[in-house]
Amino acid sequence: MFRASITAIAALGALGACDRIAPAPVAEPMEQSLAASCAGDGPAADRLAQAVEAARVAEGKTVLARTEALDRIAQSHACDMALMGRADVAGSNGSNVVDRARAVGYPTCGVVQLVGGGTSPEGTVADWLIPGPNREQVLGQLSFEIGSGVARGADGRVWHSVVLGNDCRA
Repeated sequence: MFRASITAIAALGALGACDRIAPAPVAEPMEQSLAASCAGDGPAADRLAQAVEAARVAEGKTVLARTEALDRIAQSHACDMALMGRADVAGSNGSNVVDRARAVGYPTCGVVQLVGGGTSPEGTVADWLIPGPNREQVLGQLSFEIGSGVARGADGRVWHSVVLGNDCRA
């Protein structure tokens, strides 16, 4: 329930900050620099994106395009959560998904983030599919692109991050 509330708040903030033209990148939030020092788990990140896609296909929704920019945002935030030891859409420096999108030059039209930890990628997506705001985001038709990231913390726990977006420049 707590994760659902956080994601819903982040989604509402993101929708209110819709940039029609991508702003110039700003200084990178701390999470972006963490990606360089955090290897992440590429195969698990792929499984996470595939699990989201499988859920969407099962519900008759459009397939999302995987993008490098959204992967970068998701992976760096997974690394930040692994460092913090908690699943939260807020970064360790207070940044949010809109800040992270702007930092990599991605437009913020409808950009949303879902996070989780401690289970398999498929288990995390199953948690997101419980009726509520996370399910609405996973199955929503306002996003056309996806990025995913997975990182393991020093304590061995696994952290998952998915970013959904709409590159409104097109």
